[in-house]
Amino acid sequence: MARRPPPRHNPRVSDRLCRGLLRERGLRAVFVRVSDTSRTARALHGLSPTTAHLLAESLAAAALFGAAQDEGGRVNLQLACDGPLRGLLVDADPGGGLRGWVKVPWVHFAGPPAEAARAALGGKGMLSVQRDRGDGRFERSTRELRALSLPEDLRSWFAASLLVAAAVDVAVVPLPGEPLGQVGGILVQQETGGGGDEAGEAVRAARERTADGTLARALAAGCSSQEVIALVAGPGFEVQADLELAYRCGCSAERARLAVSALGREGIADVLAREGRATVTCEFCRQRYLLDADELRELAGQLDGPGA
Repeated sequence: MARRPPPRHNPRVSDRLCRGLLRERGLRAVFVRVSDTSRTARALHGLSPTTAHLLAESLAAAALFGAAQDEGGRVNLQLACDGPLRGLLVDADPGGGLRGWVKVPWVHFAGPPAEAARAALGGKGMLSVQRDRGDGRFERSTRELRALSLPEDLRSWFAASLLVAAAVDVAVVPLPGEPLGQVGGILVQQETGGGGDEAGEAVRAARERTADGTLARALAAGCSSQEVIALVAGPGFEVQADLELAYRCGCSAERARLAVSALGREGIADVLAREGRATVTCEFCRQRYLLDADELRELAGQLDGPGA
C-alpha cells in the first residue's frame, strides 16, 4: 500500500539537497528540492508555463546526477529534440549551484503539463549527460528520448547507465496561482557491492512508490527532505550531507573577454569596424558585459603579442 503524507497547507520549504544511507537496507538515497531555483530560472529567461515545467524537471534531474557521483564534480545535462522547444541545457556544480537555459523559451501548449511538455519535445530527441570526474577526466553518456517524458526517460537512463539497481523520479507540483509550486527529485539506489537480495527488493518497492506518484504527493504536502525519503525508500535514513541549492552563475567580465578573444584578431577588427564595441550576454543568467573600443583594441593587441 502506498504511504500517504500528512496533509499540510500551502507549503513553502527552502531548496535543499539531502544525501545519505539506509544502512540496514543497503541503500543510498538523495532528495533534491528546486522550487525557488526553478522560479528564479523562469523569471530570468521569461519562460512560458510549458518551458518552465521542462526546465524545472531538468534542474531537479541535474542535481540528482551531480549527487549520484562520488567524485562530486560538475554535471552538464543537455536535451536536444525535433519539437519546437529544440533543446535545453542545465549545469550543476558540487557547491549546490544550478543554472540552465532553454533554446526557445516562449513555446507553450495548453492542457496538462506532462502532455504539453511532450508536445514541446516533438517526436524524437536525445538526452546527454556529461560528468566531470574532478581530475581532468570527463564522462559522457547519451541516450535516445523514447518516452518523450523526462521523468520516464530519466528512469531509462539510470537503468542503463548505473551498475546498481536504482529508483528515480522528478516531479513538478502546481499550487494555486503558481505552476511551479513545488519541484523536486529523488534517487534511491543499491549500495555498490552491498545489500544483496534485500536491497534489490527495497529498490523495487521504491520504484513502485515513485510510479504511484508518492514523490508528487509528498511535495504537495510540504514534507521535509527526510520525510520524502522515508515515504519512498522506507525508514532508517542517516543524513550524510545537507546542502542548500540555488540558481547561481559563474560568468564574469574576464570570461566575457575570453569569449571575445576567441574571435581572433580579424574577428575583433570586424566588430570594431561594424559596432565599435562588443556586448556579451550570458545565456544562463542574462548578465550583459560591454567591451568598449579601447578594450577591444587592447584584446587585439594582446593577440598580436608573442605566441599569437
